[in-house]
Amino acid sequence: MSVLSDLLGMRHFTTSRGSTVRKDFMEELARALGIEVNDKVKDALTLACIASATRTPEDAKWLSTGATVTDVALQQIINGLIEFGVPGRSAPMPDVDTFVAVPGEEDPLPDLFDPEQVSDERTRRLMEIVTREGQDRFRTAIMDAYGFRCAVTGYDAVEALEAAHIVPYMGPGTNRVSNGLLLRTDVHRLFDRGALAIDERSFKVLVKPHLLVTHYRVFAGTQLRLPVRIADRPAPVALRDHRLWAGLEDGLD
Repeated sequence: MSVLSDLLGMRHFTTSRGSTVRKDFMEELARALGIEVNDKVKDALTLACIASATRTPEDAKWLSTGATVTDVALQQIINGLIEFGVPGRSAPMPDVDTFVAVPGEEDPLPDLFDPEQVSDERTRRLMEIVTREGQDRFRTAIMDAYGFRCAVTGYDAVEALEAAHIVPYMGPGTNRVSNGLLLRTDVHRLFDRGALAIDERSFKVLVKPHLLVTHYRVFAGTQLRLPVRIADRPAPVALRDHRLWAGLEDGLD
């Protein structure tokens, strides 16, 4: 709630009894997004806000039993604002070079301080904070899923481990544990450059031919260390897309 209040310049609200989101918060949120409130009930306001922020049709799947506004629903709104921006923000000022002085007239250059521009900068920084926090949560979830060990090397020095996206990061929607691998920094770089991939059926490590004459040859054909929870394991379709992009054949005979 506080993140949305900051992004949209709204007053801050407290939660109601039972830590649920209050209807008056949803009403003010809707108004900030340019939505007619009228007599809409809270679940209708929720759907309308998600649709407006994410630029998608309303979908009842975001509703929970009892019309409770969940953190998942609020996160969808935040994600949409990060991706598409905040409605109603004015465009940045024209560049100084676009103003041409006319001899005999006062300098037409306006006052360089523009409150709207400052507001846009504040919004941009808030979005960067939310994005960074999302990345931090992604790394924490990946570290936990893989038991704080590199999925390829078994290396366990936390400072040298990174949460790698299988499908490259394209917004909060790609921050899923099933779209991640915990990799040692050097292995992460090789993975991102397509020099190393994972077979989506055998979960064996594949390496490019030029790596077979380096120390990294020891990892060719090794079994990926998988998370215990099946839901946390890398999505085969994501691994396949990465492997094909890297131009590596699958590891099956």
